[in-house]
Amino acid sequence: MEKLETWAFYLLVFSIPFETRVIVVKWTQPFNEWTAGYVYGTDILLAALFVFWLMRSLKAAKIFNFQFSIFKRFSNPNLWLAAFFLVSALSIFNSHIVGLSLYQLLKLAEFIGFYFYLRSAFGKVYEFRKALAVIIASGVFQAAVAIAQHLKQGNLGLRLLGESPLSVDATGVAVFISNGVKYLRAYGTTPHPNVLAAWLFLAIFAFYFWYFYYLKFGRKGFWWIGVYAVLLFGLFSTFSRTIIALWALGAVVRTSFPLFKGDSDNFFPESVRAVKSRLAAVAIATLAVIGLFSAIYWPQVWSRIHISAGEEAVTQRIFYNKIAESVTTANPVLGVGIGQFVPQLMDKLRHWPAYIYQPVHNVYLLIASETGLVGLALFLLFLFFIFYGFVRRTQMHKAYQCSFLILAFSFLLMSLFDHFLWTLQQGSLIFWMVLALISLKSSPG
Repeated sequence: MEKLETWAFYLLVFSIPFETRVIVVKWTQPFNEWTAGYVYGTDILLAALFVFWLMRSLKAAKIFNFQFSIFKRFSNPNLWLAAFFLVSALSIFNSHIVGLSLYQLLKLAEFIGFYFYLRSAFGKVYEFRKALAVIIASGVFQAAVAIAQHLKQGNLGLRLLGESPLSVDATGVAVFISNGVKYLRAYGTTPHPNVLAAWLFLAIFAFYFWYFYYLKFGRKGFWWIGVYAVLLFGLFSTFSRTIIALWALGAVVRTSFPLFKGDSDNFFPESVRAVKSRLAAVAIATLAVIGLFSAIYWPQVWSRIHISAGEEAVTQRIFYNKIAESVTTANPVLGVGIGQFVPQLMDKLRHWPAYIYQPVHNVYLLIASETGLVGLALFLLFLFFIFYGFVRRTQMHKAYQCSFLILAFSFLLMSLFDHFLWTLQQGSLIFWMVLALISLKSSPG
């Protein structure tokens, strides 16, 4: 049973980017992505893991190993997470579509359960090292699919894995225009290029961690550089500006560690000379991929680099932000109800095009509008004490600790510009997994 749970866990991690799902209920007509309920393949795997967790806990005479002492310390993030869930449940009293709110509350409970499962199973069911290897393998697969999609400018027929029907002329497909021509942004098997970019962002971090901490310094590891090149080329194929910019910023900061850290002998896992050698290999590979991608796709790259204040991606975000602010102002305590932002939008803008009905592209404004300022404050306290606890435990004495902080903080910044880390299955699994890891990791073991 222990081996079965371990394999189920690694299968879940590998499958996070798959959008394999069944629609079970539609609360509005015509169909809207954000007002429907689904059962995902990853839901089934996660339910199986919860059953294994219950069996392990009963065997050890501990129900989920839950520590009620969390309510005795205000600095424990679990206290604020419990309070946030309670407020989310209370917000249902303001809901117009109660069934949708109950479904969203169930999904929130599922993701919180995943967060606690990761903490409970760490070192018992899964090893951090092997989890990183699975993330890298999944990232390489997704990157290969993404590169092929971009070359074909269409889908590859991987419907069983959740690949979307992709065409540059299809409605709702993420494209951009360069020199009057439409170009498809790569999806992989995720529901949106930004979700794929977030997964590849995580896979690249996993590569960095593996390359510098688990690959012995006596080995050349040239084929690992090939793996990195595929991951990076796949990330660029999404043309996700925010996430690529965050990757670039994080890479610059990480590369600067050996240059500015005084006690580098203690800061790095091996000698500074060995670390600099690997940094040089990664830097050369990075520049080579950037140069190759830019040379092949320069017109498209330039069109994405050039951001106009009047382009749809910018104006839509401003539009949704203003609506979220007005909704929060009108319902400051408990919001309009969890999962109710889009129904509110439908009610206020009844005769607008269907594509307008989507969540605000800012997780924090979305939480504020749906659960009120009380819910947002509690969620921010939860995040604060996770980061505070990590910094206090580690004192940031090692490079991997700084790298972990950069990774987690990057996802918080992503949440300022998009909602998928809160509203989509794949994004939510990534988000809660990262929070779980930073809440318990302080060593590379």
